Amino acid sequence: MQTQIVIAEDSAVQAVILRRALENHGYQVTWAKDGAAGLAKVIEIRPALVITDVEMPVMNGFDFCVAVKSNPELTAIPVILCTSLSQPEDIIRGMEAGADGYVTKPYDEKYLMYRVRALLDNPYGPEDAEPVDITYAGNDYVITAGRRQILNLLLSTYENTVKQYGELINAQMELKRLNQDLDASFRESERLLINILPEGVARQLKKEGQVTPQHYDSVTVLFTDFQSFTQLAERMTPAELVRQLDSTFSFFDSAIERFGLEKLKTIGDSFMCAGGIPEANATHAVDAVLAALEIQEFMRQVKDFRKLRGDEFWDCRIGISTGPLVAGVVGSKKFAYDVWGDTVNMASRMESSGEIGRINISESTYELVDGFFACEERGRVQAKNKGEVLMYFVDGILPELSVQGAGQIPNEEFRARLEAIRNAFVAETPEQESNAAGDQAPESSGESEAK
Repeated sequence: MQTQIVIAEDSAVQAVILRRALENHGYQVTWAKDGAAGLAKVIEIRPALVITDVEMPVMNGFDFCVAVKSNPELTAIPVILCTSLSQPEDIIRGMEAGADGYVTKPYDEKYLMYRVRALLDNPYGPEDAEPVDITYAGNDYVITAGRRQILNLLLSTYENTVKQYGELINAQMELKRLNQDLDASFRESERLLINILPEGVARQLKKEGQVTPQHYDSVTVLFTDFQSFTQLAERMTPAELVRQLDSTFSFFDSAIERFGLEKLKTIGDSFMCAGGIPEANATHAVDAVLAALEIQEFMRQVKDFRKLRGDEFWDCRIGISTGPLVAGVVGSKKFAYDVWGDTVNMASRMESSGEIGRINISESTYELVDGFFACEERGRVQAKNKGEVLMYFVDGILPELSVQGAGQIPNEEFRARLEAIRNAFVAETPEQESNAAGDQAPESSGESEAK
């Protein structure tokens, strides 16, 4: 014959969970929706055990327990209080009501069934209830209850404390894992934002929610473009096209990063970057030409390699110009750091008016790099929407400033001259301007430029 258990629970969901757990262990369960209905079932069925919720309408669990324990014919039936209440006062009230066990919600089936079996396997008769002094949670109480009953309730309370401690540890471990995931997500967001925007600009955007457009008196803009790209691209598979563009622009990225330039954008086969933003410096024109020389040499090596294999290749033109412009962030969902002004247009004209495999610079850039590079004056060349413009080809670094006089790699004298210009700029520029990337880009770059 199955052991009968009455449960009193006003929540249908909780009742189903509790009933299913008990029935899975072979018990026969009768459900009552409140304490009054539960008391009627207990009188009718005389179950082996009662499990009751505490917070119920009509008759709460404490009153239900008192009603069972005060009835001489029912007092021997063990009563387990099942509740989300866990304050010392609630536990003491359960003792005063005569409860034999205490289980907290949400139900942990292991602890619940252990308490059920303990009370069913070790029944005890009525005891003479005498006042007992109890110190619990730092407070003193006087409880009128049988000692075994008190011991049972305290033991079940201890079991629940262990269960709750385990849940707390698990919750802390889960919180730690979630925090680690959050930190990783934050770092990834930081990395992606800095990949899109200059670091100082990204900080301002995070701090203020917007970036104030800045005017710069002197910035060097560099453009590259591939000759006959469209025709060659039509003869390539999409995968091959993207692979070649990716490998080429990845090298461009690394080259300009070495010389402190800021990548702005790629449009199709065009690449655009600038020096002197968002942090002003005095060597941006020289830095841009050095980066252009590395790009030029890389494209020459790629061309030679592909010719040996009989593959098609891209020829590259490079154009550079220096002057004032405005820089800022556009977009609200997909941010882009961009620049505007005639300097941008002039740099674009330097590229389109140049020649394959050569670096074409404007007069404004030439004036800042003369003394570092061997340049060939082209005279005035017709440029779209600009009329005739004085242009120069850069042939390489001056022999006396290059390693072995080859004109490709700066030697120690080149680096010393460049460092002297940087130091002079830092000494002459107010701290808030030289630290533009940290807070806000300066109104203009400094007075000292590489001559």
